[in-house]
Amino acid sequence: MAARKIKSSWWTDFQINKIRYRKRSPENTKMGAQAYESILRQKLARGESLDEILSPKETIIFQAFASEWFETSVKADNKPSGIKTKQTILENHLYPFFGRLPLEKITPQLIDQFKALKLQQSFSPKTINNFLAVLLRCLRVAADWERLDKVPRVKKLKGVSQRLEFLSPTESRLLVQRCPEPMWKEMLLVALRTGMRLGELFGLEWQDIDFQRKMVTVSRSIVHGIIGTPKSGKVRYIPITEEVCKVLYERRRKDGLVFHRGEGQPLSHHIAANAMQRSCRAAGIRHTTWHVLRHTFASQLVSEGVPINAVQTLMGHSTIVMTMRYAHLAPTALRSAVEVLERAEKRENPTECQPGVNLKELLTEVAP
Repeated sequence: MAARKIKSSWWTDFQINKIRYRKRSPENTKMGAQAYESILRQKLARGESLDEILSPKETIIFQAFASEWFETSVKADNKPSGIKTKQTILENHLYPFFGRLPLEKITPQLIDQFKALKLQQSFSPKTINNFLAVLLRCLRVAADWERLDKVPRVKKLKGVSQRLEFLSPTESRLLVQRCPEPMWKEMLLVALRTGMRLGELFGLEWQDIDFQRKMVTVSRSIVHGIIGTPKSGKVRYIPITEEVCKVLYERRRKDGLVFHRGEGQPLSHHIAANAMQRSCRAAGIRHTTWHVLRHTFASQLVSEGVPINAVQTLMGHSTIVMTMRYAHLAPTALRSAVEVLERAEKRENPTECQPGVNLKELLTEVAP
């Protein structure tokens, strides 16, 4: 017997001759479901039809299920920023297209039509893939909850890799030096020297800075005014330079936010974006964003030969794949790796490759 509880309802679910029979129990208890299954099996054994009492799986509309999934799973398992992103995708893109359809009517062909529509609306392949990721996650949960028999194939679009944007050392210096506002000047310097995300900068408190060890502990992030953990969900420790340490030490406090607006209130993305625009104009450089400063931190480290795994740790990337985007900026490290081959050859053939030996003359001498 297979009596199982799905959400708040008990169901009987069994197979005979490879045919699956599934029905919500009239009595909403485990024993009631088991008893109901016995009745159904007896009817089948007598050759009676179950059509009158065994209806097909209930039709579940996508928007109704997605709303339930959002309230029970998304809100419980995601950070505030992730919740807001999924809500926006559902309401603005998935509900208008799939909302009134039964779950089993969402086919690969229909999903391809959705992709074509979004391309016509000038969304990038990467953005459309983000929409598809939310759709796929929702349908997989529907299958896990036994509301859907089979998850349709979702083939993502192939996108063109976008070139990472970052500032040069000169641009970085101008951005900080010419910033006319003291707090934003400090925040720009910390962003460029630590690679912290904007939400992590918002959540940085004085108690997170160890001036003796010259170390910053990144343990919280503030997104849309809500305090949470960093994106990776892990605390990380970032060494700070002498310059950063000196600048922050001059106005240190016992507690509270390091960067804030009036009366210690957290900053917002809108306020920070406006401050960045003012800073770029003052520096006379192209408009940029706070996240570009994070790319700048990683890019400059790799360009100076810092190992990729060290950059991964400093950036707080959960996998090395994210950090490998910067690998092409390490020509010196790559060249050193290739030169290992020549050093190995010299060890095997020390006579042929002695310093001062003209290889052209050596080859002429041994020629027949």
